[in-house]
Amino acid sequence: MVVALGVVPIGLGTAPEAVAASSGSAVTVPGPEVWIPDAQSYGPKGSVTVSQTKDLSNQVIQVSWSGFTPTVDSNAMPVVLTPPNGNAAYYPVRVYQCRGTDPKITDCYGSTLFNADAAAGFNQKTPAPGTTTPDFPSNMVLAPTGPDGSGAVNIEVWTANESKNLGCDPTHPCSIVVEPNYGGDSRAIWNRKGLLDCNNHDADNMIEYGTASDFVMQGANLRNSNKTNEQCAWNKHVTIPLQFAPTPAACQAGHADFEAAGLEMANRAMMQWLAGLCQGDNPLNVRYSPAGGEPQARAGFLGGGNGIALTARPDTQSPPARPYVYAPLATSGISVAFLVDDPVSGRQIRDMKLNARLLAKLLTQSYAPVGNDVIASVKGNPTCIFKDPEFQKLNPLPPSSGLAWPANCDAGFTSPTVIGGTSDFTYQLTSWIASDPDAVRFLDGEPDPWGMHVDTFYTRPAFSGYPVDAFVRQDSSGFVGATKDPLNVWKQYEWNPLILGLSRVARTMLSGTSTCSNTDPKADGTHAACRSQLAGERTLFAIMDSGQAKAYSLPEAQLLNPAGDFVSPGTSTFQAAVADMPTDPATGVQQLPYGTPDTAFSRDQHAYPLTTVQYAMVPTQGVDTGKAASIAKFLRTVTTSGQVYGIQPGQLANGFLALTSAQRQQAQDAAGHVEAQDGKLPGNQVAQPTPPSGGDNGTTGGSGNTGTETSGTGGTAGGTSPVSNEGGGSAAGGTGTGSSDGLSSSGTSGASGTSGTVGGTGETAGGAPAAPGAPAAGAKPSASATPTSGPLAAAPVAAGTPAPDRPGAARLLLPIALIGGLVLLVGGPAALFLGGTPAGARALAGARTQWSRLRRRP
Repeated sequence: MVVALGVVPIGLGTAPEAVAASSGSAVTVPGPEVWIPDAQSYGPKGSVTVSQTKDLSNQVIQVSWSGFTPTVDSNAMPVVLTPPNGNAAYYPVRVYQCRGTDPKITDCYGSTLFNADAAAGFNQKTPAPGTTTPDFPSNMVLAPTGPDGSGAVNIEVWTANESKNLGCDPTHPCSIVVEPNYGGDSRAIWNRKGLLDCNNHDADNMIEYGTASDFVMQGANLRNSNKTNEQCAWNKHVTIPLQFAPTPAACQAGHADFEAAGLEMANRAMMQWLAGLCQGDNPLNVRYSPAGGEPQARAGFLGGGNGIALTARPDTQSPPARPYVYAPLATSGISVAFLVDDPVSGRQIRDMKLNARLLAKLLTQSYAPVGNDVIASVKGNPTCIFKDPEFQKLNPLPPSSGLAWPANCDAGFTSPTVIGGTSDFTYQLTSWIASDPDAVRFLDGEPDPWGMHVDTFYTRPAFSGYPVDAFVRQDSSGFVGATKDPLNVWKQYEWNPLILGLSRVARTMLSGTSTCSNTDPKADGTHAACRSQLAGERTLFAIMDSGQAKAYSLPEAQLLNPAGDFVSPGTSTFQAAVADMPTDPATGVQQLPYGTPDTAFSRDQHAYPLTTVQYAMVPTQGVDTGKAASIAKFLRTVTTSGQVYGIQPGQLANGFLALTSAQRQQAQDAAGHVEAQDGKLPGNQVAQPTPPSGGDNGTTGGSGNTGTETSGTGGTAGGTSPVSNEGGGSAAGGTGTGSSDGLSSSGTSGASGTSGTVGGTGETAGGAPAAPGAPAAGAKPSASATPTSGPLAAAPVAAGTPAPDRPGAARLLLPIALIGGLVLLVGGPAALFLGGTPAGARALAGARTQWSRLRRRP
């Protein structure tokens, strides 16, 4: 059960107007007459407001009310928790999503009679198990009304995609039903003939009957066993019609112009775009599969499958397995969402600050169970994040707020819900953690200033360390000396990454659950999932994409960026981060330079540290004309009209940032290359020339310009060489190219000849010429056939094909450079001598990791 409560962009993109406005579709309607228990009579009507009623998708909307009867306990005191079927809270409110605009009780998902016989109404037996919740656990929300007669909840509304039994879509409207329970005899307690009397309130507060509590929903009519329990409450219900926007499910069935795969964190944007593309006189249908992981999507695309692959990381195989380019689609981020309530008042806490070390603690099972000396791997550690002195220091709650962090907590209920499959999402998150000096020191085994240490199962060599592209539980240990389940494998039940994707992560949080399991086994030996936490007692964390977090109205933590400021995910902080991102000249892809010192990002107080530019890998060769035109149309549409913020089909969904002007131009250029099928390669890479059978050597290739992206002039084919080549042939002149930042360059090798010298040389970092006699860049690569992805802060690759790891004279310059003081910054050697090579990327990534570990050591 869920217990929870357009602007055209210019430049970096104009921030969207608040989606809460929802195109003016908020609606307020009269509510029922309020029940006044002391007077045993009814008073004036209340009111009900729904925040959005049109153009709905699978999202969360707020339902609020005023002028209702306050929810109280048996002593007439206000209550915080309203457990389903509980008998300690009187006059609670149920909120349903229902079929149609004039629904019956049998139309409301999760009601006592959903999917039962509509004609029979309340005069029928209890439905068979599973009848009332056939698709998912109920999205019904049960909530209290405050002492002032007001209340509010968030309810997730489902489209036909999520619930076929509700079937809500543009042609099948649905509704919200608000049902206060004001009591009355709905079980024929006082009538032997089984007749109801909703004006008889004698049993409203009786513990054994509780007709004014949710306890009444259990059981049946005491005289005829019909399921009449909800009838008196239903008599007071209020209905608010809803209209749903088109979804891709409404597109032409069985036909797709092309397929797309990967990057589930783009799913919200893709669903809204695709719903717009498949409409009109010239529809475009795309079959999109967001799940499965980006490494798999990239591999499938590079192997010739998938029309396009969506990705956040570039593939580093060079030369590419097939001709393609990257087209930016939008920018979003990774959010740490939380549902945490003050344990006394039950009020939700909506502000929180986290740093990379706190995330590392959560993701490495480093909090101890109650009785923190019983499991050796986490001995002496706090029992949960709210007991952690570091968290408390970052998140003081002033007495004036009237709020407090949970006092009693358990590691299982506070462990974050995360995806378990391989993904760019996980790689970026753990790369950010691995770039933070404090987090790195903690992960290396150094206790934090308050003495907390990493779970020992997450230390080297048993655990390889961050970054990783998949979360896997490492600690399944138990109590010291224990030999039997569950005590000997206690932590096995604490945290279990989900393999069903980011949508399941969000739904798990909305249902009030974590991923822990009960330690006590059932009769069959299996372990049930931990119970749902009710509104008012929640201690939940989940890591998801910002699009989902905002669609579900979930609070998102502020994260500490390298400049020392805490920032929330949003358009302005995404804008700042995108402006700080360097562009890899070899791929044209932008990513945050984690671990690189003294960059715009490391100094930017406004940049959100988990910002992600989302790309499509699109084919530039080997695709038929029709499919190429469809892919080009997709790119041109979503990167123009699809960059307008809004909730309409075809617009840019909430939680995403529109492309910059440069990114839009890159996308439009990519569309042109796809349509032309001209064989364009990513970034500044160029195809290797096919060597002829023989010929004279060429002249030396031109040198790349330092600090620019221009290419040198290629050598000509004629001429003879005065120097004999031992192998009997030489490389013809090639093209030298320098990177835009002056960090790397190379020359492409010329064609093989009968005699002569080595072909042209390019420039190394800062314009230093390559050593004479060294193989020209573009020689046969040593990359494997399997596509791989390098680190987020990989060294820029030079023009043409990256050369294999270079032995010889070039390497001899390294100690000379170091002795001469030419390279003092981390990554310098890798950039100078291995730039544009797989070895260079590995060296630079390793150097940056060491820098992170050393930066803040005392």
